[in-house]
Amino acid sequence: MGSRTAKATAAGLTLSVLALAGCSSSTEASGGGSRTGDIRILANITPVLTKEYYQGLVAPYVKTHPGVKVTIESPSGTNVQATLQQELVSGSAPDIVASSLDSVVAPQMTPFPNASWVTSTPLSDANKVDGKIWQVATGLQSKSLVYYNKTAFQKAGITTPPKSLDEFTVALGKLKAAGYVGLQTAGEWVTGAQFGMMADPAVLGSDPNWSAKRNDKKVTFAQSAYATYLKAYAGWIASGAIPKNSMGEKYQDSIDNFLAGKSGMYVMASWLGASIDAAKTLPFKVGVFPTPTVDGSAPKQVSGTAQPYSIVKSSKHQALDLDLVKYLVNDKTAVTASLKSEGNFRPGYSFPGTQLDAAVGTIVNTAPGTVVGISGGPGANAGFGNELNTVVQSLYTGESADKAVAKLDAWWNANAGQ
Repeated sequence: MGSRTAKATAAGLTLSVLALAGCSSSTEASGGGSRTGDIRILANITPVLTKEYYQGLVAPYVKTHPGVKVTIESPSGTNVQATLQQELVSGSAPDIVASSLDSVVAPQMTPFPNASWVTSTPLSDANKVDGKIWQVATGLQSKSLVYYNKTAFQKAGITTPPKSLDEFTVALGKLKAAGYVGLQTAGEWVTGAQFGMMADPAVLGSDPNWSAKRNDKKVTFAQSAYATYLKAYAGWIASGAIPKNSMGEKYQDSIDNFLAGKSGMYVMASWLGASIDAAKTLPFKVGVFPTPTVDGSAPKQVSGTAQPYSIVKSSKHQALDLDLVKYLVNDKTAVTASLKSEGNFRPGYSFPGTQLDAAVGTIVNTAPGTVVGISGGPGANAGFGNELNTVVQSLYTGESADKAVAKLDAWWNANAGQ
């Protein structure tokens, strides 16, 4: 999605949040065949996207479709991708997957038809594999955000949100001196995801085809902004602004710590807003600003598909699967509920938002454009997100930034084209 599109679709965001992809028609046929059966959905379960949430989302469809039963399943661990691959091998795969997936599994998914309700879903074109749309999303998420504790900033003497990496580093030091955890993070998937939210705009902002060039060995991580951000991150750990025991915390722990007022800043996508809203009463006010850039310029926003769906090719209920997915990404009530659940975006839809939602909208509106992160963008190699997470976490055990970035280049060289 180019900068012109992003700025136009985000314009006018106020306390009613509008999104970043087109509204769709509900008049197209969604395939023939039987419309009754038992459907299993393997879903991304989070503190916000609970089983109960998904059950409520599909309930109106089930009510108006006698003979249809929908079962929501959690991944065996915290990773939908790994669970799906295990179930594909064992022959017990679900019918529908409600989660972002690496493109390596695209051949196992049923391509969606070239209908307007499909092509108008967020990032449908950007996420094609071999020219085929294999995932359709409900909305878009803005990811390059820093949520911050306004009380902590005041006590630390920080009057303006930092814009550059150097300013961010200074702010972390002041927060630590004031008795706060400078930057809230956690183990699991959080570490690498946060790093990508900060570094990806710097790499992809001026060259959205960077990943493809990396496959051709025309560029390297060592010569990119990734090296700069890894060195800064290693310095934050060394200074104690990020506690070395952060890897022992789970994602929910990191949210709880931030909401309890223990942390100064928390890099996270717009979905954090839902957890902040659910907390109702906090001991501080929450603000938000864009992730820092090397030179302090405004970053493009890393955007990703929100609550996407894929249909497993081995499912015996293809027509019903397609009809249900069409409902989930096209029905106005279902889409609005989805957007509201995590504070996501999609033009043509609105919901009563908070001042924090409006602040995120302003960031999206004023950003010079959007990019899809390296781990999920064009030319990306399957598994890079997991590798990045491992590499960033190695900094906590003493790995140098130089060796960490070298590992990223070595991994990419070994996995290019996969």
